[in-house]
Amino acid sequence: MIDKKPKIGVIGAGHLGKHHIKHLAQHNDVEFVGAFDTNASALRKVCAEFSVNPVNSIEELVKNCTAVHIVTPTNTHFELGKFFLENNLDILIEKPITETVKEAESLIEIADQNKCIIQVGHIERFNPTINKLKQLISSPHCIEIERLAPFQARGTEVPVILDLMVHDIDMVLEMVDSPIKNIQASGAKMMSSTIDLAHAHIQFQNGVVANLKSSRIAQGYVRKIRTYQKNLYSITDLMIPQIEIYGLKNSGQFSQQSISRAVETSEGEKTVFYEKFIPEQKDALLEEINNFVESIIKRSRPNVDGHAGKRALDIALQIENKIFLND
Repeated sequence: MIDKKPKIGVIGAGHLGKHHIKHLAQHNDVEFVGAFDTNASALRKVCAEFSVNPVNSIEELVKNCTAVHIVTPTNTHFELGKFFLENNLDILIEKPITETVKEAESLIEIADQNKCIIQVGHIERFNPTINKLKQLISSPHCIEIERLAPFQARGTEVPVILDLMVHDIDMVLEMVDSPIKNIQASGAKMMSSTIDLAHAHIQFQNGVVANLKSSRIAQGYVRKIRTYQKNLYSITDLMIPQIEIYGLKNSGQFSQQSISRAVETSEGEKTVFYEKFIPEQKDALLEEINNFVESIIKRSRPNVDGHAGKRALDIALQIENKIFLND
């Protein structure tokens, strides 16, 4: 499949960077150069765990790599992305792409000028449960998504909209092919200096509505998606994971394993179909990395390019601004 293995390095050896390093260290189609982090102690520990090389500087990454994964705090994304792109390296940059839309536009412009690839780490694009849901649901008129998590100090330097909800913003933007008509939002700070709870109501010009709820103050993790379309209702639980669908017509979504039941209603007898789907198990981060590697080799657009990352960031910042206006 691959004529020449890309030489990839990682900048960032924190909680998420560790997982990138683990996968790249074991990847058969990659020559893993090593990792760099300003926290030398954390870097040594992670590199020892996966038997990989610590790198002494970002300049060393430029010298020895053809691509890098940027897995660092959001406020460093722009300067690091700019540095590597100007040195003609492809980048996989964690979400959100940058702090501002202007910064995202600047990175995209540099990448275009230097014919480099930007992939943004919206990992849910590679979630097999979500991809199965997209196969089952063709034209939802309402989408509801809950993404809740217990509080932890890590990540609170950015509001919950950019930490958690941005995943669901990107998901909805991919599912609904229509410009946005209106955004309403509310939220609150509780445990940190940034927004910890947020609710957004997005109306699209084609009539579709999306309700997104995100919180990092919860007893446990909740990841649920509900969709409504004519004669079809779905409930997806990403924590199990599973998808349940209910419908009045077997129009291709249901298999022979589905359960059907005749129900008397005020409009006469109706047949309700029900089926539960347990999607195949795949490592979404590994699938994301595989997509980046393939894009490097084929010089093709990744599933989540810079433009997609910029669009999700733009809507997230609009939601954040709406909350500040209502505060």
